[in-house]
Amino acid sequence: MYLSDEKATQLNSLYEQLDGRSKVAGKGGIEKHADFMETLVEFVIENDDELATRLGINTD
Repeated sequence: MYLSDEKATQLNSLYEQLDGRSKVAGKGGIEKHADFMETLVEFVIENDDELATRLGINTD
């Protein structure tokens, strides 16, 4: 997947924040691809109506 440098930086920052929060909570951190990216994709698939709205696609 292509991301602009800005979006890639934001996504990496989000991963690092959530990984840190997981570690602080005693969960041992999250794996970037197996945990974070998989869950991110699942979240988007489960919220396809919101994605369509953000893309300007009428879902009615």
